[in-house]
Amino acid sequence: MAEGQAVKKILYMTMSNLGDAVMGLPAFDFLRRECPAARITVVAAPRTKGLFEHHPDAAELIVFDKHAPLKEKIALYRRLKKEGFDVVVDLKNTFYRWALRSRYKNSLHNRYPSWVVHFYQKHLFKAVSALRGPAVSADEFKELDGPRNPSFIAHKDSDALLELLKQEGMGVGDEFVLIVPGARSSLKQWSAGGYAEVVGEFQKKYGKTVVVAGDKGDEVFVGEICARASLPVVNLCGRTNLGMLCALIMRAEMVVGSDSGALQIASYLDRPVIGIYGPTDERLYGPWSSRSIAVRKNVLCGPCSRAACATGGHACIQTITPFDVLLAVRLMMEGKEERFCRERYKRILVVRTDRIGDVVLSTPVVKVLREHFPSSFIAMMVAPYTREIVEGNPYLDQVIVFDKDRAQRGFWSTLAFSRYLARLSFDAAIVLHPTLRVHLLMFLAGIGERIGYDRKGAYFLTQALPHKKQEGTKHEVEYNFDLLKVLEIGDVSQELYMPLKQESDEFVADFLMRLGVGQKDRLVAVNPAASCPSKLWPVQKFAGLIDRIQKELGIKVMVVADAAHRSVSEQIFNLVRTHPLDGSGQFSLSRLASLFKRCDLLISNDSGPVHIAVAVGTPVISIFGRNQAGLSPRRWGPIGPRDVVVHNPQPCFPCLAHDCRKGFACLDSVGIEEVMGHARRILREGKAGKAN
Repeated sequence: MAEGQAVKKILYMTMSNLGDAVMGLPAFDFLRRECPAARITVVAAPRTKGLFEHHPDAAELIVFDKHAPLKEKIALYRRLKKEGFDVVVDLKNTFYRWALRSRYKNSLHNRYPSWVVHFYQKHLFKAVSALRGPAVSADEFKELDGPRNPSFIAHKDSDALLELLKQEGMGVGDEFVLIVPGARSSLKQWSAGGYAEVVGEFQKKYGKTVVVAGDKGDEVFVGEICARASLPVVNLCGRTNLGMLCALIMRAEMVVGSDSGALQIASYLDRPVIGIYGPTDERLYGPWSSRSIAVRKNVLCGPCSRAACATGGHACIQTITPFDVLLAVRLMMEGKEERFCRERYKRILVVRTDRIGDVVLSTPVVKVLREHFPSSFIAMMVAPYTREIVEGNPYLDQVIVFDKDRAQRGFWSTLAFSRYLARLSFDAAIVLHPTLRVHLLMFLAGIGERIGYDRKGAYFLTQALPHKKQEGTKHEVEYNFDLLKVLEIGDVSQELYMPLKQESDEFVADFLMRLGVGQKDRLVAVNPAASCPSKLWPVQKFAGLIDRIQKELGIKVMVVADAAHRSVSEQIFNLVRTHPLDGSGQFSLSRLASLFKRCDLLISNDSGPVHIAVAVGTPVISIFGRNQAGLSPRRWGPIGPRDVVVHNPQPCFPCLAHDCRKGFACLDSVGIEEVMGHARRILREGKAGKAN
C-alpha cells in the first residue's frame, strides 16, 4: 500500500474519447485526495484536453494522439521515462503502463470484483488498486468514490457562457433543461421528431426553458429539432467549446440526450440525467449520477455495442418512442426515477385474440404495463382483423398476428408458431381472453410466467385467476386489470387508445369531399350492425332516427357497417325518406377511427365500433338489449365522459339470445324519441363546446 505523502510524482493516462475520459475523472480525483502533495502529469487525447488544461490538480498536461506515428510514441516514452514516476495509472493499459518503471501501477490484467460494473467504477478501481492493492471491500470502495470536483471548469469559460446566455435573453439565475441530442454514431442517435416532442413537453407541461447544445457536426440535426418544436428553443449548438459545455451542464436543471460524452459529463457533475440508449450497454456506459434514467428497450439483439447494426433495422434505438422518454421525464420530475430500474420482466407478451371491441378495451393494460415496466419490450398478439387497432400504438414494441383460421389453422402450423414465439424469449405472457389453443401456445413457447383465467386449458398456465366475467359486476376494462395484480400492479385505467394514421385521415377527408361534406359540416355516424341478432335495434327505427336527425337538426348522417353486414345498411336505405351518406364496406378499422374522429356523434348497437369511437374521443349513444349480467352495459358499455347507454331490460329469464321467442322485446322497447332526445342534447352541447 502506497503512503500518500511519500508519493511525489503520478502519471495519469487517459488517451481515449471524451466519454471515457470523463468516466476516469473519479479515478483522477482519488489520486489527488490520496496523494495531496504529489505532482500529477496527465496524458490526454486532443478531444479531451479541455478537461485538464485548466484543472488545478493537473501540474502538467501532455496532449497526445494515440494514432501518432511510432517516432512520436517513442519520443513520448523517453520523455515520461525521464520523469521517474512513483505511480502510473493508465486507464487503457497501453504500452506505456508496461514499459515505464514505477513503484505502484494499476494491474495489467483487467480483473474486477463482481460489484464493479460500470466503467467509471472500473477506472476508479484501477487507481485504487494501484495505491492500495486489489483487496478492497465494496464498502471501502464506495467511500473512496468521493465528491465530484467541478474546478476543472475555467472561470473564463463560465463567463463566456453567461455572456452567451445573456445574448439569448437569459439571466444568471434562470433555470433551464438542457437537451444534448448529438452522438458520435448514427446508431446512437434518436429521432429529431422524438426530441421535438420532448422539448414541447418540457415547455408546455412543465413551463421550462429548453436549451439545446451540441458541436458543429450536430447543427443540421439540432436545426431540425428546433424547426419541429412548437415553441422557441435556445439553440447553442456549435457555439460552445468543451469548457463552456461543461459550465452549461453544471447550470442545467436536468440533462436529456443521446449516449454521448455530454451525458458522462452530466453524470460526473451529478446532474439529473435522462440518457437514450441504443446498442450501448447502459450497465457499463449509462448515466451514473445520483439521479439518472437510462431509457432503452430489451430487444433480442441488444445491447450489442457494435459499430454497425447486424440486422440493419436499428431496433434498439428505433423502438424507443416519445412516450418512453416522456415517461422518464415525468418520473424524474416526480422523483420516482427508481421505477426505470425494474428488471423483473424484460419481455412481456399481451394476448387478446378475440373481437374488435375486446381488443380496444384491452389497450389500457398495455399503457399501464409500459408505465410500470418502462424498459421492457412489450408485444401484443392479436387476430388479423384487429391488427390495425394496435399497430402504431406507442406503448407497444411489436404486434404479433395469430391467424387461427388460416395461417395457423392446423396442428403443425400452430407448433411452428409456438417455436416462433419461443425465439422471441418472452418472460411473461398475459392472456386476457382464455382459449385452449392460446394457452397451449404459451406453454409450448416456454414462456416463464403464463398468467390468465381458469378456463379452457388453464393447466397450461403458471397462474390462473378465477374467471368471473360472466357475473358482470364491473366493466371489461376493470376485469382486464385483475390479471395485472399478479405483477403487483394495482392501477386501473380506462383510457382507451386507437392510433390515428395520416393515410387514414387523408382517405376520410377525400371520401367526405367526394360526398359533398365540407370541413365545417357536422356529421353523425350510424352503425346498425352487430355480431349477433340479439344486439340489432330494428332497422325501421334506425331509418326513422336518421330522417329526424337530418330534417330536424339539419345534420348529415352517414351509415357505416362492414362488408359482412351490408345487407343491414341496404334495408335502411330502402326505408329512409331523406338521403343519408353510404359508408358501408368502405372503411378499414384504421379509417373508421379517422372517420369517427371527424364525427360529432356515433349512434350504434352494442358493437366494436362503439369502443373505437370512445378511443378517439367521439361521444356515443349505444343501444343495448339482452338482460344478462355478463353482456350488460355495466360490463360492455361505452366509457367516455359524454357517452349514453340506452337499455330497457325486459323480465325475460333465461335470455335465449339469438333464439329469442319474444321478438327481441328488449330492443323493440327502445323508442326513436328516446334516442333522439339524447342525440339532440349531445349535439347541442358539442356545438356549444366548439363555439367556446
